[in-house]
Amino acid sequence: MKSLRISILTHDIGGGTFTNLCVALIRGFQELGAECQLVVLNTSEEELARYPDLTIVSLGVKRTSLSLLPTVRYMKEYQPDILFPMPWYFNVVAVIARFLANVPTKVILGEHNIISMEAGIEHFDKPHLRFLPVLMRYIYPHGDGIIGVSRDTLTDLVDTLHIPDVIPMRVILNPISRERVERLAKEPIDHPWFQTQGVPKIVTAARLAKQKQLDGLLRAFAQVVQVMPAKLIILGDGPLRDKLTALSQELGITDSVWMPGYDSNPYRYMAASDAFVLASAWEGCPIALQEAMACGAPVVVTDAPGGMKDIIEYGKHGLLVPTGNPEALAQGLLNILTNSELGQHYRQASLARSRDFHYLNTSRQYLEFGKFLLDSSSQSKDSLA
Repeated sequence: MKSLRISILTHDIGGGTFTNLCVALIRGFQELGAECQLVVLNTSEEELARYPDLTIVSLGVKRTSLSLLPTVRYMKEYQPDILFPMPWYFNVVAVIARFLANVPTKVILGEHNIISMEAGIEHFDKPHLRFLPVLMRYIYPHGDGIIGVSRDTLTDLVDTLHIPDVIPMRVILNPISRERVERLAKEPIDHPWFQTQGVPKIVTAARLAKQKQLDGLLRAFAQVVQVMPAKLIILGDGPLRDKLTALSQELGITDSVWMPGYDSNPYRYMAASDAFVLASAWEGCPIALQEAMACGAPVVVTDAPGGMKDIIEYGKHGLLVPTGNPEALAQGLLNILTNSELGQHYRQASLARSRDFHYLNTSRQYLEFGKFLLDSSSQSKDSLA
């Protein structure tokens, strides 16, 4: 029996969430015996050198809007059995490209965020993204299946965006490479806050954008330091940096907040933290949270729409607090920081739960869903013969 030919279509391998996600999935597919290619818009020799074990195909374009015809050519030439596009705008490209290429490839769409909120709030000032859900409503039913990274992502598609649920849908949480996370978590941190014990450290890893509600986190942290000394490390960058810096000054917590920007190894900070927090207004299935749990960090998250609740199983593996409520967030953080038994409980719970996120488990679920769709298609053809 010949190996399945699997392709993933995404923007790049420059680093960040989708690079880690796609690389983890591809490696899992390969270990499970599939023939795999990772298809990106563009790449460099330096980036390719980081992944010598992967077959990476560059479409040779700089923007998603220019990727349709190169994707058509790729699908005609390689004709994968299954194509997994991600994130959302590549879903649209992949469905149209499969139609134009006239190939039997199964296109399984990947939904990684709460799209109604992503388009209507985060990208409200970007018309080409704000109105994409309208296009999705007509394009998505022509895919062969949809994988949502949380229950809420699929509910949002059907109930809020009114996308007909005429194709199979499945919830599969994102994968992580626990081995990679554990290895990098052991690297040293060259910052005085981490050279001594005593003052607890709270870490978050998030884009400095509306979705992440970092202003609320700063307000919550200002309440924490009124009760006890603490430090807050915000890993990530984004358009709200200046506003968040100004808010820190306004709240009088500048000396206790450090925003070093994007760091390719956030895991050493997660492992050394006394609490990892995500205060988001919505999420898909935040890999940063899963990786923090693999580092053994006790986690505090909001009950916002999306996958944070799924990841911690509604409070079983982390502390769940109301979203948009700095007072509740501050109390949740104080509960972790002041109760050593509770902190240790959630450290152990994080590590135990993180085993479920191993990339091989996730890749196996993706392939099982793909094989189900391929088998269903074959049976349909046989019944018509």
